[in-house]
Amino acid sequence: MADAWILHPDYRTPAVPAGTGPAPGPWRHPDGGQVMNGTYERALPGGQVEVVTVWYGYALSRWHGPFMPRFTSPMVSAWNLVLAQGLTAGPGAPSPYHDELWCDRWIAEALLYGRKPYGTFRLPAAEALDWFAGCGGTNLVYRARVEGDLVRVVAGTSERYVHLFDLDALIADYREALPRDLAEPAVAVLDAHRLHSPALHYVLPENGEERFARAPLPIRGLTLGYPPRETAARIVTASAEPASVRQAAAQ
Repeated sequence: MADAWILHPDYRTPAVPAGTGPAPGPWRHPDGGQVMNGTYERALPGGQVEVVTVWYGYALSRWHGPFMPRFTSPMVSAWNLVLAQGLTAGPGAPSPYHDELWCDRWIAEALLYGRKPYGTFRLPAAEALDWFAGCGGTNLVYRARVEGDLVRVVAGTSERYVHLFDLDALIADYREALPRDLAEPAVAVLDAHRLHSPALHYVLPENGEERFARAPLPIRGLTLGYPPRETAARIVTASAEPASVRQAAAQ
């Protein structure tokens, strides 16, 4: 039997509508019926944890993964996964995204303020120039190109992974959470990335984005600031897929 939902405060949680707006969604606290808003977790049997991100009563994501108690990072959040991809509760459901560039602006700001280590976004030229100016004094490195009326940017921090994250804690969590045949490849790629940085490995090279698209799941998830528990669940799912499906997904 699952435990009750526990709120885990996260400043990334989008603000709820003020004044007139859509009706709140169906997710409510069992005690009192208040509208849920934020990241909620609950323990499941078998050492699993279920995570749901709720905005104004609407569940924008819901997944479960293994319990990984050691690793934490201010650059990792369940909201990074949601807000970078513009996830919603379903077609036509209310969401916090005000326009088609909302997620791009969110990624740009998250990078600028150290809320995620790597990302791509598109902005109007004037906004992109302001963003470039704001990078002064940060560890961000970027590449940019004009695409029609927008500027597309790929950016990442020059900080090395070993300084960005507690890799030893993450490695210990993977070894405990996954079967050995899945854990050891994850451990190997994390070890190999200790002295790399998102900027040096995935931004500066001409083929950096292609290289990132081919990177193993533990690296892609961590570099995007996604929760390792969610990544671990993906690793398990991918291991059960036929080899032809895995190869197609990696291309």
